[in-house]
Amino acid sequence: MWTAIIEHIQKRAALYLFTAVLFMTGTAFGAITVNSMEPVQKSELYTYVKEFFGQSSSGTVANPTDLFLESLIYNLKFTGAMWIAGISIIGLPLIFILLFIKGAVTGFSVGFLIQQMKWDGLFLSLLSILPQNLILIPVFLFTAVMSASCSIRLVKKITSRQTMPLPVTKSFFTYLGYAAAGAAAILLASLTEAFISSQFMNILVNKFF
Repeated sequence: MWTAIIEHIQKRAALYLFTAVLFMTGTAFGAITVNSMEPVQKSELYTYVKEFFGQSSSGTVANPTDLFLESLIYNLKFTGAMWIAGISIIGLPLIFILLFIKGAVTGFSVGFLIQQMKWDGLFLSLLSILPQNLILIPVFLFTAVMSASCSIRLVKKITSRQTMPLPVTKSFFTYLGYAAAGAAAILLASLTEAFISSQFMNILVNKFF
């Protein structure tokens, strides 16, 4: 299995490198955005965050099952948008824009918690944000690469004006198989977020607030 994964990455090394750099750039952009916020904006946002943490510690936030469903639906919609863009000739820029935005959101969330809560924010990020993202980030990169590869093949097919027929059915089911693998990983990540990360967050929130 590992050999197949290594071969898969090597075959598409340039795209994986580009998407990884793009995601990290988005993450850095999100973290830098925190510093550009006005003090009033930071204060208002932190007040909202503390209110959410207070509700979490009192048990008034959604239970793990609801969190699982929300996380699963959200991440499936996000990756689904990239998969759909992959079968569109004009969808290539959208794939990269979505990946950049995801990185920016992640960077902003972590950067804001660390800036406002210092070491407490770092611990909170490591235990409540990192676990599921150890699964989700590779899934997002994989989805972006496979979607971009599909879109690029379609563009090459049209621009080269090849007369050889494209095996649409085989390509479609292969693409669908990659999407199913990504969905399975998202399922695992959502379970991690709902039943592991959320518990870590509740423990830390009860300590900090």
